[in-house]
Amino acid sequence: MRKRQLLAGVGGAALAMCSRTTFADAPFPNTPIRLVVPFPPAGTTDIFARIFAERFGRELGQSIIVENRGGAGGLIGGAEVARARPDGTTLIFHSPTSGVTGPLTRRTPPYDPVTGFAHVAILGITPIVLAVSPRLGVRSLGELVAMSRAKPGQLSYGSSGIGGGPHLSAELLRARAGGIDMVHVPYRGAAPAIQDVLAGNLSFMVDTFTPLLPMHRDGQLRIISVFGTERAAVAPEIPTAREEGFDVVTRIANYLSAPPGTPADRLERLGAAARAVMASPEMRRELEGIAYVPVTDSGPEHARRFIAEEAALWGPVIRAANIEIE
Repeated sequence: MRKRQLLAGVGGAALAMCSRTTFADAPFPNTPIRLVVPFPPAGTTDIFARIFAERFGRELGQSIIVENRGGAGGLIGGAEVARARPDGTTLIFHSPTSGVTGPLTRRTPPYDPVTGFAHVAILGITPIVLAVSPRLGVRSLGELVAMSRAKPGQLSYGSSGIGGGPHLSAELLRARAGGIDMVHVPYRGAAPAIQDVLAGNLSFMVDTFTPLLPMHRDGQLRIISVFGTERAAVAPEIPTAREEGFDVVTRIANYLSAPPGTPADRLERLGAAARAVMASPEMRRELEGIAYVPVTDSGPEHARRFIAEEAALWGPVIRAANIEIE
């Protein structure tokens, strides 16, 4: 009797081990993976997502369908993915606006930035920068802050929308510079803000390198500060805010997430494929064109910690600025 029980126990353990191995190694369901971009086509996030998707599909051996689901600052697409079936076949290509700051600025958030998704990997990071109109006559962040103190309420700045990374970065600068008085003018995207800086209707704007660098190089506008921990390789002549005495470090990080409850083995497999893509020399070359630095060592746990840190940074900034969207 004891011998039979022992054999049964060994057999059961072997079967359980076999089942786990089979499940972990099993292919994804034989359907394309849907990659939701929660913004309209042709923006920076969409461009990055499409560069990534082609290589990601090859790495997984799966078809990837990129689907734009814009609206409400990325929250419509985000909420849709958060409710999707957690089998690894629906993913979202988040930006901080859709994944972190959007929910934190809503009176009734559709999901929690950290727990509302099963996070896969951080993919790429680009710093926020500040660009001025040449007509303003300032050449450094220190000069801009001094001017704003001398002319309270007279300097205006543009951003791509309320509660996004650029807007909140300017609010962080405002706080770290001692509460300087500036007027925020939100736009629906970076393009119209750029036009008003070029026309001299705005004193400056805050965004990423991607839309601003060509005009900086042409002399149409002037990027005077990088909100990064170090100078950017694409424009090493531009100093960081910290170099000028302002502790402002902000970034745009795009990352991959799945619906909550997605099995851990599938998250790990997706994360491994994402790391392989981001580590490839061809991906690095592609991202140089949009001023992104690839993240090559991220996975589910790293991504979760990273997003928790971002939420901890932006929550107090949002509350201090009294930003609340219905």
